[in-house]
Amino acid sequence: MKSWTAVRALCELIANALDEDPQARVSWNNGVLTIADDGPGIPEEGLILGYSTKTAEQIGQFGEGKKLAYLVLARSDEIRTVRCETVGYGFTPTVERRRLLEGLIPSHSAQGAELLVYHLYRNERTEGTVITVECRQELAEEAIGRFRALSEPGYAPPPPPGVCVLDGEPGRVWIGGVLVSTVPGFLASYDLPLTDKALQNRDRTVIEAGALRNAVRTILAASEDEQVIGRFATHVLDGGKLREPERFFGHPSPARVAAAWRRWARQHLPANTYYNASGDEETVLHLVDLGYTEVTASGLSVHEKWAFMGRLGVEAPKVRQVRHYEKTRSKTTWVPEKSLTTAEQAVRDDGIQLVRRAIGPFALHRVRVYAESEESPCADGFYDPRTGNVAIHRDVLANRHETLLTLLHEAAHRVGHRGGGRWKPIFDYHDRSRGFEQLLSEFAALLLGFLADGAALPDLVALPDPEPAAGRRLSSAHDPEVPRSRRDLAHLLTDRLPHALAAGQFKDVKDMIASTAVHPDYWRTLINPKRAGHRQVRGGRAWDYDKVALLAEAVGVHPPVAWLGYHLCEGPMRGRWREHWGKPGPWAQGMRDVTSRACKELEALGGEYAAQVPALRALADGRTAIPANDDSWQAPAWALIALERQRLGLDTDPT
Repeated sequence: MKSWTAVRALCELIANALDEDPQARVSWNNGVLTIADDGPGIPEEGLILGYSTKTAEQIGQFGEGKKLAYLVLARSDEIRTVRCETVGYGFTPTVERRRLLEGLIPSHSAQGAELLVYHLYRNERTEGTVITVECRQELAEEAIGRFRALSEPGYAPPPPPGVCVLDGEPGRVWIGGVLVSTVPGFLASYDLPLTDKALQNRDRTVIEAGALRNAVRTILAASEDEQVIGRFATHVLDGGKLREPERFFGHPSPARVAAAWRRWARQHLPANTYYNASGDEETVLHLVDLGYTEVTASGLSVHEKWAFMGRLGVEAPKVRQVRHYEKTRSKTTWVPEKSLTTAEQAVRDDGIQLVRRAIGPFALHRVRVYAESEESPCADGFYDPRTGNVAIHRDVLANRHETLLTLLHEAAHRVGHRGGGRWKPIFDYHDRSRGFEQLLSEFAALLLGFLADGAALPDLVALPDPEPAAGRRLSSAHDPEVPRSRRDLAHLLTDRLPHALAAGQFKDVKDMIASTAVHPDYWRTLINPKRAGHRQVRGGRAWDYDKVALLAEAVGVHPPVAWLGYHLCEGPMRGRWREHWGKPGPWAQGMRDVTSRACKELEALGGEYAAQVPALRALADGRTAIPANDDSWQAPAWALIALERQRLGLDTDPT
């Protein structure tokens, strides 16, 4: 009881009132602090030490708090009269010295022991309790200030794990809005849920250090608030240190929290960054030459820095990365055919057709589209003499004239190198060489002759594509052995990808995936689907709903459609013994739980999306037959993907 001050005693009485009545009134006026509630009052048992009527959701379980509070107030020199008016009676507590059993019990002092005495009297009160305490205004305001419910209108105790509070003086720790501790050096304040009241000591004045550390780290690791992320990230990047309870970077975080950190990093950090953890100056110099910016966090240990940078998506330089760069610096980032828009494909194909008709079918063989290349970084295209292929930059395809110019230019390189028709190979077929300039001049003369004669370009006989070799592996998005819903989903995601990259201002699909902090295996699995029942030891993972949802949102697809499109076909299998696959009965609990979550989100979308929910719930509950060699039961997934294609303005036929 030595730690109990007058303020602590006042706080105890206020807390009791708020427990009984969340709308309790507390005020100070003319030297009197008034604490009033509309609760059931204090029964006689409430004045007996060790008895309490509080529930598990309320602070204090042994009835000690208010008795100790009355004792402390009665003994305090800072407090004058204390009075309590409750249902049917009232009392004033005082401290009196008395000899027990008329002095039969030995005592160290002749005056006897100090006893808390209640002076009781009757009243006509029928509900509620009013406590008045004569005290200084400073004491009253300090006690009232420890309760968020009294200073913040509409306050409600936070749900687990609690909340991080950025307003006001940092370092305060509340439990259910009641201030229980102040920790100097904290970067923020924390309000723990009522379920954490057991973390306090017996006097409920402090929280055990280990328990406080775990509680604070759990709050911070679960926070998606970008203001919270910004406060800690900015502080650490500026070289600041953190108290031990706030070093939460290595604490596991949900998928959406990881994505929130990546969003903050994309908005506040340079595009290309690294942090120097190994002291490898050679590697650092290479990265600097490539335009990378160093990010520092001098206030963290090596392990903490690694975890912190991982949250931001900043990597450490490594010698093997440099070696990999040396091996691949002449490589090119190719744009997959399926990533090109219909307009881009049309401009490219028309240009190829015109050049072949004008010069000859040998002028161009394979034309690939690239996004960037170390091969010829300043050009709009290039010719690869090793393969005979021509490459054209994707940006060029936005302009028909530039496309024809580039294709004709690169065709001259190819013809000069390999010959064809009237032209023989030449040794000086490179840019800024006499032979190449002569060849371009001959191309121009040929085209001018067609123009002067008013003749149409010769027809070009289209050669049929070679038949696929026996046993040739099909793309999984076209493999008939892969469930239709998975194939349709893969087409939906890839068809939507170009718009998503442009809308999100992503450099490429790798950049988009990095912004979600989801492992690339999730994306690879969704666009390269597996057969139903396939279980891969490594990779091939796409089960976690939140991670699938983050990728779906990045592309602009509704999350439940993406998850159900891939996993509905697994319903009768996942989590069940193989011999039970396809047999009647409810799906495994994990599958049903996530399906139920998807159904709730579909109901929130409404319309035709919500119309699929009854069929989905019937499947999950085992009320719909799933016949062998018939996938018609997966129709809800097909319908949802078709709805998405319609909503997004894509062709209704996914193939």
